[in-house]
This record gives sequence, C-alpha cells and structure tokens, in this order.
Amino acid sequence: MPKTKQQKKEIVDKIAEKIKKAKVLVFTSFSQRGKKGLNFSAMEQLKRNLKKADAEFVVLKKTLLNLALKNLSLDKEINMDHFEGSAAALFGYSDIIEPVKILHKLSKENEAMVLYLGLTMDNPEAEPSVRYGAGKKILSKDNLVELANLPSREALFGKLAWVVNYPLSGLATVLQANIRGLAIALAQIKKYG
Repeated sequence: MPKTKQQKKEIVDKIAEKIKKAKVLVFTSFSQRGKKGLNFSAMEQLKRNLKKADAEFVVLKKTLLNLALKNLSLDKEINMDHFEGSAAALFGYSDIIEPVKILHKLSKENEAMVLYLGLTMDNPEAEPSVRYGAGKKILSKDNLVELANLPSREALFGKLAWVVNYPLSGLATVLQANIRGLAIALAQIKKYG
C-alpha cells in the first residue's frame, strides 16, 4: 500500500534526525541488477553487528533519502539518484571506523554490497571535547576502504604506548649502564685498592 504524504514526511524527518546524530554516514547499495543481493539473515546479522558498534543500517527509498539530505542542505554533496541499485545508509553514532569496517567486510564477501561514499559530520550539539573536526567531509569509496583497513583503536593505543615507552626504556638502560659501570669500578677499587 502506498504511503501518504504525511507518512513520507515523518520518514524524512526521522532520517534527518538520524543524520544529525551521526558522526559518520555511509551510502551504499545492498542489491544490484544481475547480482545476488543480501538475504534476510545476512541483513539481520549486519544490523546486529552494527548495533554493537552503536550504528544502524537503514534501507531507504532514494527519493526520501534525497529529501532528507535536501532538508539538511547536504543535497549539493550527495545525490542518491546517481547511484545504481537499492539505497541504504549506515549511521554511525559514536565511532567512525568500526561501523565502516563491518560494512566493508561484508562488501568483500558479497559483491552486491557496494559502498558509494561516506560523510563525516561534526555534531554541533556534542560537547567540544567530543567533536573531532570542523564541519563535514566527503569520503570517497577509496577513503572508506582506507578507514576500514585502519587498525583498531586498541591497537593504535598500543602502538602509541610503545612509541612513547621505547625512548624512555632506552634512556633508562643507558643510565643504568653508567651506574652499573660506576658500581663495578668502585668494587674493583675496593678489591685492589
């Protein structure tokens, strides 16, 4: 049954609210002509995995998505009519990288899942300490793949800790060698001297 104008307006408003809350948006398709698209169980698994990463995957009509983007003045950057296949959007609310990794992994397993482009957004309602950039940035498909291939946050923190710790441990070793050498020299003086 076709939706009424009021129902469509409510959907567009909900999409606009999701876009306002999101830190990252990824526009994608989950089915293409001539290719086997995502089945129900794969779609549900994707949604469960994204929920763990504080993100959601929403299947949308291109016209409604375009209306929501127009309401937020994002229609100059993104027009879903230029993309083939069905339309869907990933909304990542807290982390930028993890939801993109999940989506990219699925796109490698299923050729019908196509990542078109992404958009990182500064949330003006967020605390200044939570903001991560100025305004918005368009992410090409190549940028999305680069994001997906980044190490996890924990791995990056581990590398940072190693980089900070390595020079300090080297300095400690050098200083200990001088003290050790002095102790050996004093022991030799005491023994022979």
